[in-house]
Amino acid sequence: MKNAKAKNSRTCSGRFSDHSGLFDVVVRPMLQQGHEGELCSWLKEMSLICTVSNCPHADCKGRSLIWSPARIVDKYIWSCPDCMRKQSIREKSFFFGIKCDLKMCLQLILGWCQKIPCDVTASYLDVKKHVVRKIYERCDEVSAIYVKKHPEDWLLGGEGAILIVDEFPGGYMMEHQPDINSAKKRNNNSHTIICVAEANAIPPRIWLHMIEAIPELQKMDKLQTGVDKSNMVKEALKEITRHAIPGNYIVANDRARCCSYESLRSLRQYKIVSVEQLQKFDPPGKSKLLNNLETIWQSAIEICEEVQEATHTSGQHIIARHLWRQKFGASPSTAFQDMLNHIAEYYRFS
Repeated sequence: MKNAKAKNSRTCSGRFSDHSGLFDVVVRPMLQQGHEGELCSWLKEMSLICTVSNCPHADCKGRSLIWSPARIVDKYIWSCPDCMRKQSIREKSFFFGIKCDLKMCLQLILGWCQKIPCDVTASYLDVKKHVVRKIYERCDEVSAIYVKKHPEDWLLGGEGAILIVDEFPGGYMMEHQPDINSAKKRNNNSHTIICVAEANAIPPRIWLHMIEAIPELQKMDKLQTGVDKSNMVKEALKEITRHAIPGNYIVANDRARCCSYESLRSLRQYKIVSVEQLQKFDPPGKSKLLNNLETIWQSAIEICEEVQEATHTSGQHIIARHLWRQKFGASPSTAFQDMLNHIAEYYRFS
């Protein structure tokens, strides 16, 4: 029965593909039984596991550990020639503490990159859901760190570009506003998210940011030109200037609290236009502009609604996952390689 299960796992790996990318061409052949040494050498080359290691025991004075074959799931282990202590080859790596072999770990990373739901991946590969969830959570964490460290990868706009700025909940992103109070009852919070879209791109390129500042509703309700802006507004304007290239047209609206048309007028490096002004050009009795806006925001709305159901940390990961996949997941043949590169960048051994 055990052998049948293992065989089933290897067979199911054929359902996972990155369209002739790194996984299919390089990794898949190493998933076969007997190729564990080749796989470990490749993981070292990719800086995904340590290439050298030292004994942490004080008496051994940093003695270099020896790479040794072992009758364990990873097939190899680090061992000290002096004190004979053993150390996992996964020490300090992305894979440390994951309860499955390295071959399965790589398939689970591919599942995350290919946007395959956790339960589907668990079923395909015949692995426990909590193991899949652990890998997916670590991929979320890596994507969040990458997004935070590389804001330049999410610059929006350019020559002739039109950017749209709005917030969720609120603004003109949806015809019918969501029930904020129900979200508060579920998780004791309602997350305000600033959304910036590059309307010219198909599909629209989007930047999302969850506001960290504590709401100051009284200040916001009284917001006028020349009056000190609330912390939420300041944070929103800072995010917009970080990710919108100067010189662009920005379409804003009067409904939004954190990024209203009036607030954005203080950003002299942009040409600010209001939704309310543009609505005047709609044909009589038509809501063409608002319908177009809702279409542009469709993918962002789905993410924002998911965030409302989450805790603060989970919400941050949901946003980062979407932004990472928007940037790197558009090409299925390279997403897996990009994620491995970002894992190596995050889990540095030196």
